[in-house]
Amino acid sequence: MTRWGVRSAYGDLGGAIVHRPGVELDEVTPQTLETFGFERPVDRERFVAEYDVMLDALRAQGAEMHQLRDLLAGDADALAYLDRRPNMTYTRDLAMVFRRGAVLMGPRLVGRQGDQEMLARAFRRLGVPMLGRIDPPGYLEGGGVTMLGDDTAVAALCDRANATGTAALRELVLGHDVRAFLEVPLPRGHIHIDGDFMVVDERLCLIHEPTFRDVVCRLFEAGRREPRRVPFFEVLDDRGFTRIPITEPERLGGHLNVVVTQRGRTAVVPGHATRLVAELERRGWRVSTFPSAEMAAGNGGVHCMTCPVLVG
Repeated sequence: MTRWGVRSAYGDLGGAIVHRPGVELDEVTPQTLETFGFERPVDRERFVAEYDVMLDALRAQGAEMHQLRDLLAGDADALAYLDRRPNMTYTRDLAMVFRRGAVLMGPRLVGRQGDQEMLARAFRRLGVPMLGRIDPPGYLEGGGVTMLGDDTAVAALCDRANATGTAALRELVLGHDVRAFLEVPLPRGHIHIDGDFMVVDERLCLIHEPTFRDVVCRLFEAGRREPRRVPFFEVLDDRGFTRIPITEPERLGGHLNVVVTQRGRTAVVPGHATRLVAELERRGWRVSTFPSAEMAAGNGGVHCMTCPVLVG
């Protein structure tokens, strides 16, 4: 039975690659904050303790978590590399799996460049085919990529991505894994689209609406020579999306950094996102939460820390 293939951003999560951090967190010092993109050095024990609660929540909801260190067992070079790279726990930024296989992303942050090669080794061990990769001068990270429905890939132009990177991904998947490709220009200062917009069901999303108020996207469609220019809200309205608005403090606090584990039923959400938890529960969702005060110093959450390999 095939144990890989991602069809949407909101289906049943069958499996994901994760990395439980360890000694590499000690590499984050006042001198390396810019290199690694952390807000401050972290307390390793507290960070890992919060991570373990998050991981238990994902497993309890039925998702199989493939530990990167286990996948790379016996690869001494890879294991030594993991011990020096504190951002390896943010596996989503390094690759994205589609229906036919995986695409390696091209990290822009200096302290992340090269990390994607560890995901390539993991995919080989899992038997996931490689569709291609984003290489310089192209930059694109997994937090800047999502799906609308099961037929449209979304890639954001943002602080960590450029048009060369989004074009490289488009060439790999348009007409093969998706019938449409939406390029979304975000305002300066926005790192990834998953900090502003999150699809949680076929017609339900979390969104910081002010970010997208004046955003006009390029919509590429298979078989069509030129893209159409379409406002982002028009795309959502045409698909009948219900929006759950996110406030500016909630956006900055990473409240919409969530993972759907069972379509329309269960999700894992940071514990401080109390209003969002209430909104989902009001719609009949069962939500698991976890403490994240220390993990937040790494500027990422549960969504960033999971690279889905199987979504039904």
